[in-house]
Amino acid sequence: MSSSNFRSKAHSDLLLRVFDLPRRGLTPALAESILTLDFPDEDAARIEQLNARANEGGLTAEEFEELETYVNIADLLAYWQSKARQSLQRLA
Repeated sequence: MSSSNFRSKAHSDLLLRVFDLPRRGLTPALAESILTLDFPDEDAARIEQLNARANEGGLTAEEFEELETYVNIADLLAYWQSKARQSLQRLA
């Protein structure tokens, strides 16, 4: 199985620079939009399937990498949704 070099903090730091959020912050509309993001139903079902196979110890190397990709994206999404909630709380 291959080892991933994904580091959500490094990715999120780069995205902060791309969107220039430290200077401008999240607009309420952007924060609310980020909170609506989620995996499509097909991907959510695939994640469940891969998790079940992982719990049984039956993942192939390819499936492990696929699941790892989902986990990495989920971590990044959770980070951005946390930032969006914080932004909206400051405005309340």
